Amino acid sequence: MSFSRRLPVYILADCSESMAGTGIDEINRGISTLVAEMRKNPMAMETVCISLISFSRVARQVVPLTDVLSFEPPKLSVRPGTAIGAAIVLLLKCMQKEVVKSSPTVRGDFKPLVFLFTDGQPTDDWQSAVNAFRQANNPKIANLYAIGCGPDVDTSVLRQISDIVLNMSTMDSDAWKRVFVWLSASVSSASVKLGSGNDKSPIDMPSLPDGLDFVSPNAEVRPEGGQRQVFLQAICRKNRRPYLMRFARQGRGGTYTAICSHPLENLEDGDSDALPPVNSSMLDGVPECPHCHNQIAAVCPCGAIFCDSPTNDSPVVCPKCSAELSFGGNGNFDIQRSQG
Repeated sequence: MSFSRRLPVYILADCSESMAGTGIDEINRGISTLVAEMRKNPMAMETVCISLISFSRVARQVVPLTDVLSFEPPKLSVRPGTAIGAAIVLLLKCMQKEVVKSSPTVRGDFKPLVFLFTDGQPTDDWQSAVNAFRQANNPKIANLYAIGCGPDVDTSVLRQISDIVLNMSTMDSDAWKRVFVWLSASVSSASVKLGSGNDKSPIDMPSLPDGLDFVSPNAEVRPEGGQRQVFLQAICRKNRRPYLMRFARQGRGGTYTAICSHPLENLEDGDSDALPPVNSSMLDGVPECPHCHNQIAAVCPCGAIFCDSPTNDSPVVCPKCSAELSFGGNGNFDIQRSQG
């Protein structure tokens, strides 16, 4: 029985809360674009298989290695945490199980292409996972491209994961489109070259688009200065729908300024002790609720954060524990934050 050699493509997508908004929307859109472009290329149709691994607090293989004709792009959603280590461990397990190895009688799959997208800092034991990947990848079993997205990514971590580190300077829709056009062209180019039997020389990737640059191995390491962003999970008091408040530190010190808020599909408990709380004195402003546009936020003794209206004369009831509350005073207090 003949065996058609495949080009496995693994996409590792950061689905942490810091990807809420444009990031997660464009990842979803970009994966659909990638699949559509592969279906236009006869050689890619014959050789390319795609797997999607998402990671937040945990890593999940959302789609196993699947040929492009059968691949159905899922809808990714954000959750707390950035478990890069768990994603690397899962990648190794998936490749060991899914990628066909060469033998004296069978020519195995081509060396996988791996594209890791992340916009933040790891929140798990990433170092041991990276060491395991480095050991397994010597000699090289996969070509991994680590792509940092936005200003908060720790490229010094990515440089330990891969020798090829790229950085997106902006995360607007146009920037994401350019990156996924490049990714599609890269996979197409690799499939044509490998499908023609030229699998001995390195793969020549297309020129990088504007806004995507190589990170030098000698690039300056970002100085330690704590978290650059603060994320707070909240509930709309009007309709009990969850949302995420985002605050960003201005410079290396000082307070965190309210930036924006994003709707969430659900709230996840379980990481309440992952980060120390932030004091209310460190937060400047309140992003409005994306559901009802209230611009005031309150905190219940149960820990729930919820929006409120300045003109609301009815009793204030916590949308999480249903306690009837009264508020007064301007004292500072601690607020439990999410992992982001």
